[in-house]
Amino acid sequence: MNRIRIIILLLLQTALSAEAQELSSLLIELDQCVEQKEQHRLPRRQCIDSLKLELSTAHGARLNHLYEALYQNYSHFRTDSALFFLDRMNETPETTGDNTLQTRVELNRAEQLAIMGAYSDAENIVKKLSTRQMDREVRTRYYHVCRTIYGWMGDYMSNTPALAEEFRHKTHLYRDSIIKTERDEVSRDVVRADYLLAEDHADDAQHLMEKQIGRAEKEQKSYVYFVLSEAYRQQNKPEQQMRYLALAAIEDLKRGVTEYAALPMLANLLMEKNDVERAYNYLFCSMEDANYCNAKLRSVEISEVFPIIEKSYKQMEQQSRQTERALLWGVSLLAVLLIAAIFYLRKQMHKLSLVRKKLAEANGQLAVANKQLGMRNENLQETNSLLQQMAQVKEEYIALFLDRCRKYINDLEAFRKSLLKLAKNNQQAELMKTLKDDTLIENEQLRFYQDFDEAFLDIHPHFVERFNELLRPEERISPKKNERLNTELRIFALIRLGVTDTAQIAQFLNYSLPTIYNYRSRIRLKSLYNKDEFEKKLMEL
Repeated sequence: MNRIRIIILLLLQTALSAEAQELSSLLIELDQCVEQKEQHRLPRRQCIDSLKLELSTAHGARLNHLYEALYQNYSHFRTDSALFFLDRMNETPETTGDNTLQTRVELNRAEQLAIMGAYSDAENIVKKLSTRQMDREVRTRYYHVCRTIYGWMGDYMSNTPALAEEFRHKTHLYRDSIIKTERDEVSRDVVRADYLLAEDHADDAQHLMEKQIGRAEKEQKSYVYFVLSEAYRQQNKPEQQMRYLALAAIEDLKRGVTEYAALPMLANLLMEKNDVERAYNYLFCSMEDANYCNAKLRSVEISEVFPIIEKSYKQMEQQSRQTERALLWGVSLLAVLLIAAIFYLRKQMHKLSLVRKKLAEANGQLAVANKQLGMRNENLQETNSLLQQMAQVKEEYIALFLDRCRKYINDLEAFRKSLLKLAKNNQQAELMKTLKDDTLIENEQLRFYQDFDEAFLDIHPHFVERFNELLRPEERISPKKNERLNTELRIFALIRLGVTDTAQIAQFLNYSLPTIYNYRSRIRLKSLYNKDEFEKKLMEL
């Protein structure tokens, strides 16, 4: 029994971990959607612009069609523009002469007024309409609009229990009517699931919506996901609730609408989980869109939560500023240490210069002695030339190191100034983005590799060819066009220089210990010699 319990616990833990990873991936995708929301709205704006261009030359039925298409594009995007084109459509002969079309226009007007928060005006419109003369499609549309109006009125009047209960009862009745008349299976099941949730049958609502995920059209998916999130909320499963709210929000933003409910609800849940920055960004995005759309209910809902999240966000910003100050002090201290290192290197160079002078004097004495030693003259000259080359190489690479230190100081100073500027301007988002950016480190690492490759190959210009002679022909290594050495060659270049400790090599090249072990083992397997003989021949290169 104990083993079974352990297995069950492990399976549950694995499932929970997978859910957390999936939610994390969805939130990253949603972050990108929020950041790129204007790009997602570009096709809608382009379609609107294209339709408006046709208005100047269109007439008759085509003009009426353009007005309706413009309304559809502005619906749930910008209510005042949607109402404007409904008015234009209502003035055309095609609409005034068609009772069905007039009814559709009035239903669309009522829906837009409800989005704007003009609930009484919206209710007055639907009360004047009679369902007796409506065909099934228009009557179903009428029930949908009434359900939306009274549902929002119930939410808006939540502080007045009696009125809120009356509106919820009407909403319930119109749900029932939709279920009886709606022909589209997905739309009907969304309302049926909403009905089940109102009756506290969350499990049934969940199963019903899960069946429709694969069948839902693009515009229906956000509704299916939202209803699923409500089902999981009633089941007290916050991770799954957040997952489907994130999916609904992604669909809303990708469709380019500005009136939605999922994103602000998700922001509220993230705030409870102390993900303050993300909650603030989501709620700020929702407020911008609600104001742009003129969606009153959404604005009211957001305004109730926003001050709490904003307060927490400002506290987080204060902590961030303290962290930035500590980081700036750290950068400054590093700069001081680098300056001290430069002075130390200059002192060492002065000592080297004295050594070179003494060496030059010794070389002069050797030259005089060479005249007397005859046949030994050539050997001594070669030795002298080699010593001079070694001294020159040391001087060149010390100068190269000093130049690299100076560049590091300049880069650090520029980085410090940019951070200070962002901190002074209170650009916290940009500051966090700059601090998280690894580009500077990656570029410096690449430049380090380039300097190492150049320095090593200047000393051992034929290293690559001779190293390949130690390997089987089919296993020989060729660096890419844009690099002189690759990782494998750098590892054995370090070994050739006497750095044989794997930990030192890993630290030098910024790799993990297992990675360096794998590279060394793989190359030894490709060698023509056994391990000891291979390493001996490597040191003779």
